[in-house]
Amino acid sequence: NRQTRVSLFDPFDVDLDAMDDAGGAAIKSPMHGKLVALMVQAGDAVSKGQKVAVLEAMKMEHALVAPRDGLVAEVIGDVGAQVGEGARVVVLAEG
Repeated sequence: NRQTRVSLFDPFDVDLDAMDDAGGAAIKSPMHGKLVALMVQAGDAVSKGQKVAVLEAMKMEHALVAPRDGLVAEVIGDVGAQVGEGARVVVLAEG
């Protein structure tokens, strides 16, 4: 008497829940893991779909991509750090 829902994960889909009141967007970790690479710094311009970070979880690498065009307002965390599910990794500003 248990139901399980299975769905495909689309990394290019815009997460509207990540949008904040100022029009910015937070790129969040989809699961617990280790941050193995950061491809951007604060002030960098990014385009929709651009890889901004790589997370290693369950012995697999997961690319974190920009949900829209913008400027990187903040990079949270360091390479090698553990991040939790839903943790903000990169914050985009309007740009």
